Amino acid sequence: MIESRYVIYPGPHGWIGMVGSNKGLCRLSMKPTPEEILEDLAEDLRGTEQDDSAFAEARECLDRYFLGDTGALNDIALDLSQAPPFFGAAWEACRRIPAGETRSYAWLAAEAGRPNAARAAGQAMARNPLALVIPCHRVIGSSGDLHGYGAGGLAVKARLLQLEQRGPN
Repeated sequence: MIESRYVIYPGPHGWIGMVGSNKGLCRLSMKPTPEEILEDLAEDLRGTEQDDSAFAEARECLDRYFLGDTGALNDIALDLSQAPPFFGAAWEACRRIPAGETRSYAWLAAEAGRPNAARAAGQAMARNPLALVIPCHRVIGSSGDLHGYGAGGLAVKARLLQLEQRGPN
């Protein structure tokens, strides 16, 4: 039986909320306050149980990432079973982009099996439920310009790319 649970805890740059199943994370939110986390995750919290010990491995991976181990995000198990097929394929392809590197929406569409669907790849990134873990900050326009980042705006996207390009401290 799949059980859903969530945890909200203070992270190095604000609060982090995680929702998932025994298969892995389904949703991640990072906000300045726990109240904003609850508001952001409200729909995803229906039918879940708070468990302060949940997702210990994912929490440890995030801690490692913020300390400079940019590959740590790859160790987080995800549950994308509810994702539409193309979105799931795009999200999995996005996870294969090496830390500190970028790829275009056109590349992402091709990797997800629909080479002429760059706009749809953009929509998949816009609806990414696991920003940072599915590193949509590594996806840029074909011109090389940064485009939208719903998890904090273009300044955050640029900062994450700089952090990854710098490597471990």
